[in-house]
Amino acid sequence: MIYLIDDDEIQNLINTRVISIVADNIPVQAFTSAESALQKFEDNSEALPEMIFLDINMPKMNGWDFLDAYIKLENKVRVYMLSSSINSKDIQKSETYDVVNGFICKPLVVERLSEILQTEGMV
Repeated sequence: MIYLIDDDEIQNLINTRVISIVADNIPVQAFTSAESALQKFEDNSEALPEMIFLDINMPKMNGWDFLDAYIKLENKVRVYMLSSSINSKDIQKSETYDVVNGFICKPLVVERLSEILQTEGMV
């Protein structure tokens, strides 16, 4: 399973479609708030996803706030920042988190996703 965490529902729909093109056997769960995704991890009531695609700029709890809370949890999975930001400071900041495996500038495209899923052994 892949979690998409982005406050933009259209982006979540597009990204879900891109994932289904590359790997239609991988289920996707989309969250429009970082808080609701974090709650899933804290509840630990369901199986963990294999990967998270996380936006930075979201209201209330942004991507950095999510990561700061997420790194304190016991069970962690791979995180890829998926952001419209092209600010080099955001890319550098993402590299300070051990759980972040990469930084992708939106949009998520089939070629890049395919490369990531192959590298991660998911396809």
